[in-house]
Amino acid sequence: MHDVHLWHKSGKAARGDVTEDHTELPALRKYRLKARTWLAENVERRDQTGATFVDERTERLREFKALQQRLYDAGYAGITFPVEYGGQGLTLEHERVFNEEAAGYDMPPTNFGVSINILGATLVQYGTHEQKLRHVPNILAGKELWLQFFSEPSGGSDLAGLLTSATRDGDSFIVNGQKTWSSSAHLSDFALCPVRTRWDVPKHKGISVLIIDLKSPGIDFRRIKQIDGGAEFSEEFFTDVVVPAANLLGEENEGWRVARGLLEIEHAWVGRGGASATFDEQTAALVSLVKRKGLSEDVGVRRQVVAMYVNSKVQKLVSARISDAMADGRLPHGYGGLLKLGDDIVIQRRAELALTLAGADGVTWAAGDVAGGDWSYQLLNSRRVSIAGGTDEIQRNNVSERVLGLPREPAVDRDVPFNQVPHN
Repeated sequence: MHDVHLWHKSGKAARGDVTEDHTELPALRKYRLKARTWLAENVERRDQTGATFVDERTERLREFKALQQRLYDAGYAGITFPVEYGGQGLTLEHERVFNEEAAGYDMPPTNFGVSINILGATLVQYGTHEQKLRHVPNILAGKELWLQFFSEPSGGSDLAGLLTSATRDGDSFIVNGQKTWSSSAHLSDFALCPVRTRWDVPKHKGISVLIIDLKSPGIDFRRIKQIDGGAEFSEEFFTDVVVPAANLLGEENEGWRVARGLLEIEHAWVGRGGASATFDEQTAALVSLVKRKGLSEDVGVRRQVVAMYVNSKVQKLVSARISDAMADGRLPHGYGGLLKLGDDIVIQRRAELALTLAGADGVTWAAGDVAGGDWSYQLLNSRRVSIAGGTDEIQRNNVSERVLGLPREPAVDRDVPFNQVPHN
């Protein structure tokens, strides 16, 4: 095996090529070379690490949707998904190889990955055959963008304390309430939405999960202005929104199992490559920054960058090992929280180091310099990772309970009917 070297003997920085394992099985090696050729012929490279989520520019969204369709047609979407629903039925090793080869290319951004690897995977796990046939191929091909409506103004980490209600009315549910902090909701087509369908039972036992068509009448989207200047998130208001009962995911009032399963799928995906797939690329960007600042011979700077590279590499290796063990059933899914914690730490430390090395150039730049604010943006953006997808505090609780077997924290409302629990 050979790794990415930060500095060659000549003093030049490496290109940031992917790490290759020349001992990998012939079938994987063949898959790698085929993917490498296809990417070189069909996808453009990018100079920077790119935006996390696609913005509202319609032409850019169309470009990414067209690229996702090409990936699907070529067999590089839904690599581990069942063939019956448009996937390739391959292994996590194949997915990992493709992600390594795709690093540095202008691939569809994170909201496409969320749509496929979290929402699509949840549909595969819990959906009916008809739901999967209808939606999963469209998700893989980028024809449908999905997200989850989890957070509410009255409770973020306490997901089971949700107040958005759904009342059964014949063959439909009538939804009323509010969700918030929904990523790219204004660009999406469908959402998985936990709602309260019973109030006279403890909070975990009265939840159902609905598939909501975001074009349905009665949904009002309002964008949320962020500290980095963007407006990626939205809050949504539901007023008598009609949802067909056929859009129920899982059993009525048993939605907590689906919601928990979705979060386990999310943490496992984030840990095995949702963030760490770009770590080598980001380290190469750090090296390029050091060269531009003339700090290549500064021993202290070199030590910091190498330490960052080692942390990133260790996180990638740990992610691969634990993800494979969870997929094989050798480790419980609680380890997904551990992987997300590791990713969060690496992302935030890297952003802090980059802005420190950039110095004044990181916070001031010339008018018209479209990349001038990249380091500041990345620092601001990095703060959200310890909140998005479940706070780091909740992840530590999950690890303590599901991995270490420690007792749960006391909860005074655990066995109390929800309509007897005081709430805002």
